[in-house]
Amino acid sequence: MKQVLNFSMYFCGWWIAILGGNAMALIALFVILMSHFSLWRDLRDIFVVLLFIFAGVVIEWAFMANRVLDYGANLPPAWVVCMWAMLATTLRYSLSPLIGRPLLAGLFAFVMAPLVYANSVHFGPADWGRGPRESVLIISLVWAPLAAVISGVLVPLIDRLGEDTPPQVYPAGLD
Repeated sequence: MKQVLNFSMYFCGWWIAILGGNAMALIALFVILMSHFSLWRDLRDIFVVLLFIFAGVVIEWAFMANRVLDYGANLPPAWVVCMWAMLATTLRYSLSPLIGRPLLAGLFAFVMAPLVYANSVHFGPADWGRGPRESVLIISLVWAPLAAVISGVLVPLIDRLGEDTPPQVYPAGLD
């Protein structure tokens, strides 16, 4: 049930970010992060979220610099970076069936990432920087190996970091 809740929070936050813009995306991210850490209480997820924020800025900036996407700004907008942070909350939970299966994760991302970006272009303030087909192909070719590395290396490494510590990392009195 928690996996369904985890995906539902991401899905709602994603739509709020696309339709509501920067301010609403920041509010949605705050609510999702507070809910996430209340439910799972695993501080390793903080590192995943921070890494995704950094990666999101770099990758979205690269997409903008190479005219794959156009956000009408010089830097990736906050709503896009918030979506990356929200996605990070799903890796070890609702997307956990992909962990340790880099080929499946890569194939999943090859198909799903362009659909996510296409919805951002269709419903949100983003636009294709190149033709849609070329942009979609580039997005697929970037996301497939990225997802494979996340699935096969990053998340298993983060999971191993916590093997020596109990899963509950908050002090006992904070329950």
